[in-house]
Amino acid sequence: MSDYRKLPGRRRGFLKGASVWLGPDHLLSVKSLRFREEYKRFHLRDIQAIVVARGARFLFSTPDALIVVLWLAVYFAARGRAPWVSPVLWAAAAGLAGSWLYVSIAHGCTCRIHTAVSRDPLPSIYRTWTAHKFLDQVEPLISQVQGVVEGNWVDSVVVPSHPLPPLLRDPAPTPVPGRSHTLASDLFVASLFADAALNLLTLFSTTRTSQWVWYGLAVAEVAGAIFIFLEHRRGILRAGLQKLAIAALITLGAVFYLKQILAGVAMGNRPIMPDPAVLAALPSFRVLREVDAGVCLVLGLIGAALIVMPRQDSV
Repeated sequence: MSDYRKLPGRRRGFLKGASVWLGPDHLLSVKSLRFREEYKRFHLRDIQAIVVARGARFLFSTPDALIVVLWLAVYFAARGRAPWVSPVLWAAAAGLAGSWLYVSIAHGCTCRIHTAVSRDPLPSIYRTWTAHKFLDQVEPLISQVQGVVEGNWVDSVVVPSHPLPPLLRDPAPTPVPGRSHTLASDLFVASLFADAALNLLTLFSTTRTSQWVWYGLAVAEVAGAIFIFLEHRRGILRAGLQKLAIAALITLGAVFYLKQILAGVAMGNRPIMPDPAVLAALPSFRVLREVDAGVCLVLGLIGAALIVMPRQDSV
């Protein structure tokens, strides 16, 4: 692409990628999926509008994954060296997760480019600072090709003396469907925080009581997820909480399955109730509970962010 110059914004995911390039008289949108790439040109003379709308964008990119891998490597290498190492690392993980949530909510956006025949998204523009840099470079080029209306452009528009018929009027903007939260979603998010707190508080002192409390929280999470599915299907809740419930159920099922495997190994595959003291002494069981607590904490933070998240508006 010797004749092209890369514009601000790039999306680098595990499977998908996207970028926008500036050609001699057009923009070139590049979308990649593994070994396949899709190209689409937008001539500067045909672009009618570039619309940027604020909104949460929870995108997990390749650099984010490298940070997670680095944290895991440091955690498993240093957590047994001193008593204070594990709390410090988990505090750092909470800070990183909080920063990612803040950026995703406060500086997330979507970008679409409009022509006379299409309205296409630009996946590489998903942060507000990138959108401003992108527009600062593209807008002067479009104005140079299409020209700029001098003076008050409203006076140059011919306004009809009679109102347009209803079918020719611009449709009213469609409101964002669904509420941000309900009682079921609030209890579901609260159960995620309670699950994380229970795992961390009883990390080295597992008892049968704490096990039964965890089972009760698991039932509460499953019931809350079911109510969220029903309320989303009826148009009461937005799609974000439904996706959160799906992620929580997958995590809950995986943790429950792994706990049963570790309990079977600890009890020698004997059909008896596992001894909590024996399980608590297993390093692998403690690591599983720490990971479970971290995942529940992150999911709880995402759920709280979705509850307080404002509706989308333009930049």
